[in-house]
Order: sequence, then C-alpha cells, then structure tokens
Amino acid sequence: MRKRRQRRGFTIVELLVVMAIIALLVAVSFPAYSLAINHAHCSVCASNMHGLGIAFLSYAYDNQGALPQRVVTGNKWPTLLLPYVGNDPSIYIDPGDPVASKIPLTQVVSNDPNNSSFIFNGFNDLGADGNPHVTVSIFNIPAPSSVLLLGQQVPGGDNFYLDVSEGDQNTVLKKEAYFGGSNYIFADGTLRYMKATEYQDSMWLVNQSYVIPGS
Repeated sequence: MRKRRQRRGFTIVELLVVMAIIALLVAVSFPAYSLAINHAHCSVCASNMHGLGIAFLSYAYDNQGALPQRVVTGNKWPTLLLPYVGNDPSIYIDPGDPVASKIPLTQVVSNDPNNSSFIFNGFNDLGADGNPHVTVSIFNIPAPSSVLLLGQQVPGGDNFYLDVSEGDQNTVLKKEAYFGGSNYIFADGTLRYMKATEYQDSMWLVNQSYVIPGS
C-alpha cells in the first residue's frame, strides 16, 4: 500500500522569513506612499487656495474694488467670501493641516476664532490694524502680482490677519508646509508655490517704504 504523505505546517524559521519579507516590503513602500499623500494634500491645498483667490477678486469687483475689511466684530473674510465659494466650507481647509481637517465643516467658517488653514494680509503698512475703517482696494495695489493676500498658517493657529508689525510672519505663517515650501495667493488672484528660500516678508507690503519692525 502506498504510504500517505504527511502534511506539515510552516516551521518557525519559514514564518520568520515570510514576516521579514513582508516587513521589508512595507518599509520600502511606506516612504513612497507617504510622499504620494503629501503631493495629493499639497495639490488640494493649492486648489482650495486658488478658489479663495478667485473669491477675493469676485468680492472686490462686487464692492467697487474693495477687499474684505479688517474688523474686530462682525463678519470677517471667511464669512464674507463664503457665498463666492458656493457656500462650501471645505475650501478653507488644507487637508494636510492636522487641526483644521478635524474641525466639523459646520464650524470651519467662524467669525471668532479663525478655524481655517489660511491667514489674510493684515495690511499693517496701510494702517488697517489701527483703523478698522481703512479700505484696501484691489485697484490701488501698484503691483498686485507681487503682494500676498493669503498664506498658510501653522496648524492650530486661529488668527484671521497676518500682522508683520507683530512678527506673525515668523510665528504664525507656515513657510514649509510641503516639501520645503508653501502655497500663497497674490493680489492678482494667482496662486504660487514658493520655497521658504524664495519667500520674502516684504511680499506682504503694499507700501514698500514701510519698515517691518525687527527687520
């Protein structure tokens, strides 16, 4: 009679080899996966900011060129722009922002505090921080392609306005959100990704003769 071939399971050595191979494959693929996720987040962030850039211009054209005013109480820029982005609060979120991305969409657009991932020019050089009646017209910005309107703020930051007079460009602005740089919106509505080495604090100034404190 033929002898039955005995079935045997994996030996401990074989299991360890298989586990080592799986661990190696995970270790090799994880950096590529992480890189792909960061690229995707950066792209969505850029798309959202571009939409906000168009919203700023649309708002300005509906208001004789005036950009949203800096106010202490009342509707601030995220609320004022909401109708211009199809009432979609998700456009205010950088998906790579670990704080803003977890805030319920119903709470993203707020007049206090700023729950978005972005921060608007405080126009300190024009005196808007000291006088709430200062109106900045898009038509009175001499070089709109060189003046920043919107930047990415550090996760958990809740400021509406970037104040160079208070050093926000060093503490609130996130200059290296993705791959050593961040996305920015300029006063002509264009989006630009800039490395931290390309960024200059003077880009927030309409009045280039204004001296940034501490600079």
